[in-house]
Amino acid sequence: MSTALELKRAFDLAKEKKMNFGDEIAFALRLARRKRWQMIEERRVQQEIDLHSYLLKLIQDDRDRQLKEADSDQDLALKSKLEETCAKRLTELNNLFAQVDERRKRRDVPDYLCGKISFELLRDPCITPSGITYERKDIEEHLQRVGHFDPITRTKLLKDMLVPNLAMKEVVDHFIKENGWVDDY
Repeated sequence: MSTALELKRAFDLAKEKKMNFGDEIAFALRLARRKRWQMIEERRVQQEIDLHSYLLKLIQDDRDRQLKEADSDQDLALKSKLEETCAKRLTELNNLFAQVDERRKRRDVPDYLCGKISFELLRDPCITPSGITYERKDIEEHLQRVGHFDPITRTKLLKDMLVPNLAMKEVVDHFIKENGWVDDY
């Protein structure tokens, strides 16, 4: 994680001194952030798997304990009821974790919601006359550091030609509302 902090500091210093290192520092910084996110995700997934296994074992141990206690009574109806209750609990738990698995699969930001320069979630999207949407701070920084042209189409582009992309902002806001984990991304 210190590498990411060092890259961030180098990136900020280069920006402050108006030095152009191309996208090398920004790319390394994005890569470090993505690796950090992946490590956090892997840890979270493993914790969910461990919790699921632990809860399954608790339910089964509870069933075994209750069956052992009921064994002395030789009550067949009670044993059947205990088995049924345990099976129901196991099914409910597995269904719950299946829903968690489904949500886990969707924990990635779609490319169309990411900026063309930083590849991060668009927070303040703006559109150019050529119809390409960028994160405002990234395109303004490009215009200041690199030159007054669109980085994709290479057509002339000035800061006052940028227009807020309200439709994309609405889509991004909806995605954020539906996926609370995005703030950690």
